[in-house]
Amino acid sequence: MLDFRPMTLGDYAWMKELQEASEQTACEYLPGNIFLWGGLYGTQICRLNDDSFATYSALENRYCFPTGRGDPEAALKIIMRDANERGVALRMFGISDNNRRTLDELFPGLFTYSESRDWADYVYNAEDLINLPGKKYHAKRNHIAAFDKSHRWTFEPLNEHNISACVDFQEQWFAANESKNPQELAQENTVVISALRNFFALGFVGGVLFADGKVAGFTIGERINGEIFCTHIEKADGEIRGAYPMLNRQFARSSLADYRYINREEDTGDEGLRRAKLSYYPAFTPMEYAAIMI
Repeated sequence: MLDFRPMTLGDYAWMKELQEASEQTACEYLPGNIFLWGGLYGTQICRLNDDSFATYSALENRYCFPTGRGDPEAALKIIMRDANERGVALRMFGISDNNRRTLDELFPGLFTYSESRDWADYVYNAEDLINLPGKKYHAKRNHIAAFDKSHRWTFEPLNEHNISACVDFQEQWFAANESKNPQELAQENTVVISALRNFFALGFVGGVLFADGKVAGFTIGERINGEIFCTHIEKADGEIRGAYPMLNRQFARSSLADYRYINREEDTGDEGLRRAKLSYYPAFTPMEYAAIMI
């Protein structure tokens, strides 16, 4: 069997190089995301060869499509053999339309698919989030105007001088909101604190919104490739009108203008989150699939 193991910070550089060389643009394949959420989902990694790596979750008994620049047939045969040796059906998660075509071309009739709408990423035109143009963004602009009128505010790149203030903000946010959903918010809090503690080692990019001298919100993400950026975390004071749209807009303006698209990840089936993501009018929401080898 393959020697799957938890990802460490020392794995980030080589994984990032292989991820960027691949066609994978879904958030599940990003090394920063794998590091942050790997403990919760039991996700482990294995370098298949110099050209690709695979992830496997023993908790959920699933793989992701091999990631890298090498021969996909060779990499897929390796994980097929691994699943056989483990005595489990080969199940893959986060399968894109391109991945599906590759599987059907290489192994016709061997896989069945089911849609995973709850895990489809929301991808936006960067220019839309920067400029919020037209009638459809009227409400966002109104909230931003209200924030601007009510507060003395600044926006800064997240850096060594303000990151501790973001940790304090997150801890206070969690204490104030924990009772709403204790288990889920405790898991999220662990991930957010880890993202802040490992911000520089993971090559993240972020920003901090201040209102009247205090942190009103912060955001963190990582580059997918030269065209697409992925926002992993966006946290703001929900009691401050306009804090979220201002944080979103200012981060896009200050740090993401060189990208064509911004991936703001999935909604996991949460209806409130789905409405919020749709309210920014994604350019596309690429469907993801689960694949099972028959």
